Amino acid sequence: MTKMFHIDPSLKIPIYQQLVDELRANIKNGNLPIGTRLPTVRDLSEQLNVAPGTIKRAYDQLNLEGFIKLIQGRGSFVSYKPMGSASRKDRAMAAIDQALKQMEEMGFSLSEINIFLNLKLRELADKQDNIRVELVEDCPELLSQISRHLRRIDRIDLYSTMLDNVMAYPYTLDEDTDIVVTTAHCAENIEGFLPDKKKLAKIALRLSSKTTKQIIKLSPEDRVGIICAHSSFGEMVYRACRNYTEADSVAEPITFKDNIGAYIKDKTALLLPEGYEQYCSADTMRRLAQFGKSKPLINCLYHIDEGSFMYLREKIERLIEKKSI
Repeated sequence: MTKMFHIDPSLKIPIYQQLVDELRANIKNGNLPIGTRLPTVRDLSEQLNVAPGTIKRAYDQLNLEGFIKLIQGRGSFVSYKPMGSASRKDRAMAAIDQALKQMEEMGFSLSEINIFLNLKLRELADKQDNIRVELVEDCPELLSQISRHLRRIDRIDLYSTMLDNVMAYPYTLDEDTDIVVTTAHCAENIEGFLPDKKKLAKIALRLSSKTTKQIIKLSPEDRVGIICAHSSFGEMVYRACRNYTEADSVAEPITFKDNIGAYIKDKTALLLPEGYEQYCSADTMRRLAQFGKSKPLINCLYHIDEGSFMYLREKIERLIEKKSI
C-alpha cells in the first residue's frame, strides 16, 4: 500500500494532507478500487514512520469526504466508485447526502451540522484561488519525483495520476482541472481527451546534478546495472549513464519484478530510482542492502528543467491573477 504514494517530511504541506491527497488521487483514478482494505492505522504509521494520530486524521478526512468507510472491528475500506455516467451535480448531491448521513450517525444536531458546513465553506472560499494541477505520467518513479518538485509551488492543489488510468477514465481530467502537466512523450495520448488544449503544459526533465556527479565518478572498469519499477525510467537512466560515465559495461535495465539476484551477481555498481524502497519487496531490499555495504548504490532523481519550471510557474501565476479578478 505504501507504494501508492510518497511522503516528504521536508515539505511545508502537513503529512496528513499529503496522505489525503495521494490516497484520494489513487482512489479516484482506480489504483485503489472500491472494496480495497487499507492498512491499519498502526501498520501504516510504522511503515511510514509517522505518528498514528497523523494516519488517523488522514483516514478521518477521507471518511468524511466519502472516499473510504471505517467499519468498527473490521478496518478501513475504499467506498468511492468512479461514476463516469453520472452528472457532476448528481455526484455532488450524493457526496453531500453521504456526509450528512455520517454526521447524523455521529450524533450531531442539525444546528451543529450547519455550523460545521459553514466552517468548511469558509475554508473552501479561502482556497478558491488555488489552481488545480493534474500531473500525468506513465511511470511511477517520474510521477513521484515530479510530484515532489511541483509541491514547491504555492497555491496549487496537486493531483497525480498514471497515464493508464487517464486512458481508462478520461473524465478524471474534468473541466475543474486548470492545468495538466506532463512530459512530451505522454502529451500525445492526453491531448485527445482535453477539450481545451491550452490547459496542457509540457515539461522537460533533467537528471539531478547530484546523480550526474555520482555517475561521472564511475570508473571504466565498473560493471553497471540499472534496476527500476518501470521500463521507461530504466531507459532514461540507461541513456544518461551512457552519456556521462566512462564505464565500458552498462547492462540493459531490468525491473524489480525480474531476477534481481542473478542480475547483480557480477555488478560493481547499481543505479536505482530515488525512493526505490517503495517499489521493491523485502527480499529485494535485503539483497540491495547487502550489495550497498561494499559497492555503490546510486539513487537516480529527475527534476523539472529550469526553463519548464519557470514557464509553469508563470502559467499558474497568470491563472491565479485571472481567478482573482
